[in-house]
Amino acid sequence: MQSEIITIIIPPGMWNDIEGDATCLKSVISICGTLMHLEAIQVQYVGRDRVQQAVNPRLEDDFNVLRRYGSEGQFETTDIKGKTYVLVATPFT
Repeated sequence: MQSEIITIIIPPGMWNDIEGDATCLKSVISICGTLMHLEAIQVQYVGRDRVQQAVNPRLEDDFNVLRRYGSEGQFETTDIKGKTYVLVATPFT
């Protein structure tokens, strides 16, 4: 059992706005020497069940794949500059 949680704070200035509208932000992180893309996908809650959905329709297919294979419900979210995002870390290829 893990006794401690390591907190990582990405300063707002370290995010790159990929889409130009703040719906997809990326940063590069290193965990134990492994370089990773850290992607922040802006989400909104829709419908009576408040299902998470990507704000940008171009990202919806990718977000749906993430929900199908990596989720047992709603993802935890984080706020970046007052907007709500789901974070995804992917190792470099």
